[in-house]
Amino acid sequence: MKKSLIALAVVAALPGVALAQSSVTISGNIKTGISRFSTDSATGVGKIKDTAMSDGSSRIILSGTEDLGGGMAAIFQVDNRFNGNDGTSAGGYSTSSPVQGLLAGGNTFVGVKGGFGEVRFGNLDTHYGKGQDEFAARATSLGASSTSLMDYIGASPIAVTSRTKNVIRYTTPVMSGFSAQLDYSTAPFQIEGGTTYQTSSTLTTINPGKGQASHAELNYKQGPVSAGVSIWDAKVETANNGAVLAATAKSGEQSTKLYGSYDLGVAKIGAQYDDSKLQFGTAADQKRKASHIAVTAPVGAGAVLFQYTKANSISGKTNSGATMVSVGYDYSLSKRTSVGVNYSKINNEAAANYQFFTGAALQHAPATSAGTDTSMLYAGIRHAF
Repeated sequence: MKKSLIALAVVAALPGVALAQSSVTISGNIKTGISRFSTDSATGVGKIKDTAMSDGSSRIILSGTEDLGGGMAAIFQVDNRFNGNDGTSAGGYSTSSPVQGLLAGGNTFVGVKGGFGEVRFGNLDTHYGKGQDEFAARATSLGASSTSLMDYIGASPIAVTSRTKNVIRYTTPVMSGFSAQLDYSTAPFQIEGGTTYQTSSTLTTINPGKGQASHAELNYKQGPVSAGVSIWDAKVETANNGAVLAATAKSGEQSTKLYGSYDLGVAKIGAQYDDSKLQFGTAADQKRKASHIAVTAPVGAGAVLFQYTKANSISGKTNSGATMVSVGYDYSLSKRTSVGVNYSKINNEAAANYQFFTGAALQHAPATSAGTDTSMLYAGIRHAF
């Protein structure tokens, strides 16, 4: 008994930090559905009809905080993405070849927060996906979102259209509705210290010390008004001899996005404008402007969704623009479960090859060639936990 009392006294005398415990939360969502795809060109070549199960970026998230005292807290998140329709992990890429089974392919970080704001270190979404439509967040198809056009120049993604690797992030406190975010990545396109990096589906040998990216974002939200600007600048890793990989290989990205929305009560109306550029070795830059409008209108226990997106032709490449229209309905069965349907269509000009976002990775959409239009009819269910 005496020994037990002594032990309790010793524990009680330890500093508070030694007794602190993290609170851990499990959350996420499972979102799957069935899609009917149809593709066709003006000449009838490349006509395809296909039915496929699609995933909507299902995930399991472990997150937590630890009180550090003095108004500070440690924070962390492990975001594991998986395909709800077949049980596989959402694929990632190693330094040598494409692999599946990444534990934390989603937004994963560790950091601290307090009165000064928040600092994170990890694998984080930056710049892409600023569209004001809500197709991705609801039971409707992820592929129906404006990201399909707004975050690509032709077939080339801007800001990876996914998480940026090796990110250091600082987010300011909210002041009078304003907040700012600054990001820096020491190697945005590759595993740190590797000898290859990932661009779309191609692995390329590089000099691992030559790539970096910076991102700045200013947002405002007060009442029914939401608005922001996001600026991205990235340098692609170069070949081991210091030269650009090839005359036509991408060497850099610059992009500016303006976006905002206004909630009228009967409907929320949003818009985005994007001005992006790809730089190459000795080839001319590719510049492209795009715009987007979105409407979300509550109807009964659900909401009607609409978005129209237009990508202008790429500089120096005529007939390389496209338009996309999506219309859908999301119906809430409960606070956590909803069902959704949507119809979406991309009209590509003769030299354009825009496709549905995550079409190959998650939607199992058929591949299309330049000048081919593609449409999708989707019905799905989403449960958040």
